[in-house]
Amino acid sequence: MSDIVSEDAGTGEDSGAISGRLTRAASGPVAGSGRRTLTIARSALLLAAALVVCLAVMLAVGLQLMQGMGAVAEGWRDYDLQAATKSDALSELRGHLGLGGVIDRYREGAESGAADHAALDRALALSRANLEIYRDIVTPSENEARAIAAIAAFLDAIQVQMEDPAAAIPADAFDTCRRDAVKGLAALNSHLSAQRARLTAATLDDIEALQRLMAVGGGVIAILVLGLAGAAVWFTRSRIVGPLGRLVEDARRLARRDLDRSFQGWGKAGRVDGGFRHDELGLLGRSLEDSRVALRGLFAAIEEKGRRLGESERRYAMAAAATNDGLWDWDLDSGDLFLSPRLRQMLHLPAAAGEPGLAALLSHIHPDDRHAVLSAIRQGEQGADGASFDVEFRVLPPGIGEEGGGPQHGTGWLHLHGIVAAGPDGRVARLAGSAADISDRKSYEARLVHQATHDFLTGLPNRAFLVRWLHDRQAAQDGERSDLALLFLDLDGFKLINDSLGHAVGDRVLVATAERIAALLEPGEFVARLGGDEFVVTVPAGREAAIARAQALESAFKGPLSAGGMELRVGLSIGLAVDDGTSDDPDSLLRDADIALYRAKEHGKGRTVLFDASLREAILIRSRLERDLNPALEAGDIFLVYQPILSLPDGRLAGFEALVRWRHPDLGFVSPAQFIPIAEETGQILPLGRHVLERAVDQLARWRRLAGGAALTVNVNLSARQMLDERHVDDMLAFLAAGRSEGLKIEVTESMIVTDHDQARAILERFHALGVALCMDDFGTGYSSLSQLSRLPFDVLKIDKSFISALGSDPRQESLLRGIVELAHRIGLEVVAEGIETEAEREVVTRVGCDYAQGYLFARPLSVADAEALLSAAGPTVLPAP
Repeated sequence: MSDIVSEDAGTGEDSGAISGRLTRAASGPVAGSGRRTLTIARSALLLAAALVVCLAVMLAVGLQLMQGMGAVAEGWRDYDLQAATKSDALSELRGHLGLGGVIDRYREGAESGAADHAALDRALALSRANLEIYRDIVTPSENEARAIAAIAAFLDAIQVQMEDPAAAIPADAFDTCRRDAVKGLAALNSHLSAQRARLTAATLDDIEALQRLMAVGGGVIAILVLGLAGAAVWFTRSRIVGPLGRLVEDARRLARRDLDRSFQGWGKAGRVDGGFRHDELGLLGRSLEDSRVALRGLFAAIEEKGRRLGESERRYAMAAAATNDGLWDWDLDSGDLFLSPRLRQMLHLPAAAGEPGLAALLSHIHPDDRHAVLSAIRQGEQGADGASFDVEFRVLPPGIGEEGGGPQHGTGWLHLHGIVAAGPDGRVARLAGSAADISDRKSYEARLVHQATHDFLTGLPNRAFLVRWLHDRQAAQDGERSDLALLFLDLDGFKLINDSLGHAVGDRVLVATAERIAALLEPGEFVARLGGDEFVVTVPAGREAAIARAQALESAFKGPLSAGGMELRVGLSIGLAVDDGTSDDPDSLLRDADIALYRAKEHGKGRTVLFDASLREAILIRSRLERDLNPALEAGDIFLVYQPILSLPDGRLAGFEALVRWRHPDLGFVSPAQFIPIAEETGQILPLGRHVLERAVDQLARWRRLAGGAALTVNVNLSARQMLDERHVDDMLAFLAAGRSEGLKIEVTESMIVTDHDQARAILERFHALGVALCMDDFGTGYSSLSQLSRLPFDVLKIDKSFISALGSDPRQESLLRGIVELAHRIGLEVVAEGIETEAEREVVTRVGCDYAQGYLFARPLSVADAEALLSAAGPTVLPAP
């Protein structure tokens, strides 16, 4: 409470003053005028001293009584011991002397003359023993000693008479001795009686003395006790009971918060200390008065704090209502669970109902989330003071049963936040927190998840969904694997539609494709769009069913698609992979289907290819080549060979065609037909082509120097990818512009012209302007015509090997070849025949007018050293004249 006062020094009394009063209330008595005051403690000491005096008197009297009674008891004990022993001994002595004893046995022996000595000796011995007991129990008196001596003398006389009758005393003396013994017994008996009488008289005197002591001592003690009791009663009433009554009344006033009137003491009126005596109760009274003053200021401060606290609570309630959150508080000791009205509304609890228990609260939570809520609560119960916990759960809509059955379209989401409060003993005593409605956030998250796992255009699952589905499927399977096949689909001709008709039409084609595929699916199958024009169909069946599904898809796409009011045709290339249960990587099945699709498109599209291990090996090799291509350039594993080109009319060596080769350290020699397409697809053709161009140009310059400036040429192949890349073209032209273009010929294929005729013309003219001769390579394999070539700056026409190889099988082929050569000559082109392998082919191309030829008939591609040897040894001609 002192904390409350200290928070606002301007309200009520100063906290220091209040603390001072409370301190003074707890301090000792206030110093008086210097005279000693009879306090309750001192009065208690006086009463205690008086009580000690009474007890001392009582103790003295008691001790005297105890000593007197002890002396009497001791006398009687001694008497009892002596008298009993003497009496027993005397009784035994009479028995042994009297009837049946010594005397009788002696007389019987005297009369009969045959005494029983054994019995008489035994009687004598017993008599003497009892006489000795009587003598030894206590020092006998003079009379007792004479009586004992007389008895002993009689016993001795009998002993002598029995043992030696000759020495016995006379009969008269014996009778006298016997009479003396009888008198001695009587004397001893009289002595015992007299001793008892004397002891009784002494005991009576002692008892009378003790009675007098008790009367006098009891009177004194009674007087002292009565005085002490009266003093105690007076003191208690005047100094304790009365003041305590006033103190009780003052305490009741404190309890009633009647703090306006001061407390009055019970001493003399007009005292500066308020009438309170300088004793303990007076100190307590003054403490109550100080407490009254302090509490009056404290209650004033509390009222002010209460007013401010009420305002704070109202502000907090308004803030809580404005935040739209619910509040809760759970007292773990009492089990009371408080829910704010807003939280009741969130949980669909009746507003007028009592506080629900935990079981009733859980009944409004979705069954799948109850365990999470209980786990969070248990975490809080076991947490440390100040720890927090959070849990998100679904709330059942109104009208849903305990088990959450029925429609749940109105299910909401709550986020429960709680903190832990521990009691003084460190044990968790309370859990409290807030609850926020996160239904909108969860709905937004669900939309985000759907967007992240589904294609925006078609609404189909996307790659992320498919990959997760494959992983979840494998994780859910224990032991035996179920059948699964993936059909990887790619649209043939889609790029042409997209480029020619626009992306809007292309999107409609994709949507129509998705609808057509989905319409063909069986229960348990689904289709996902991976991107672009690629789709994947999952078929939970084996190989035969998957092949049948692929055939059905191929058949379905033989008809046109309706997109944007147009009937468009696209085909399907399908890669099929079946899960054989040998792989633990779910992604590998998708990768296998992609490999099979690649092979399907590579082999002419419009077909289905089933994946097998050989395809995986081929793709691994392809991946290895793709990875090793650039390092091979740096390591020198990629090099050039040169195939001679000869002049047909005179057999002169006209030049070489530079061909690239790759000697792989692990795979051996790799065919250009294998790695050139990889380089074109990955873009590595650009650094590879630059490497080939630089090496060929440098080699040409060296050979021309060796030949003394002879008109030797070197042909270099450039792909369409190289020629259509403007930055790469600029780099090549910059390299050739520095006097390196002399004797260089560039060979390009028809694909460059078909792709973009105008761009191709502009690029070719830039090379031609540098003096680089341009060759149309592989003529006869594509769709080019001589009319197209006439509009482009070509200098040489190279007829493909496939065209030359057909000369022997078709007689018309020579006429066609002759016409091509004549037309080429008419538009100013020189003609080179490629792939000459036989003398017959050589004769035909010479006869139809071809200018140059190359092929295995003349020479295979040569290394640099072999080419230089050919240049040195051949002289002016390599080919004999026809």
